[in-house]
Amino acid sequence: MRHAALAGLFVGFLIIAPDGAYAFGGFESKMSNLTGQLIGVVLPLMSVLGLIYAAFLSISGSAEAKGKIFAVITASAIGFMAPQIIAFIQSAAG
Repeated sequence: MRHAALAGLFVGFLIIAPDGAYAFGGFESKMSNLTGQLIGVVLPLMSVLGLIYAAFLSISGSAEAKGKIFAVITASAIGFMAPQIIAFIQSAAG
């Protein structure tokens, strides 16, 4: 059982970090690309899916639809402002 858990952790690590050359440079550019992909692709997709879900709740007459729509819009706004928030905190920290 313990060996299976260790093997699972090892395989998970290989999936998450397949390039072993992080220590030799390129890490910052890879993280920048990953952040760009998350903000440019995943965040808008999740926002649209959340709005569609909330719209279906509203159409079906659910009482919690208004709260879901507000939550999706608030989370989307914070998510889209994340790069500016991070840049502001980094500049304030010096």
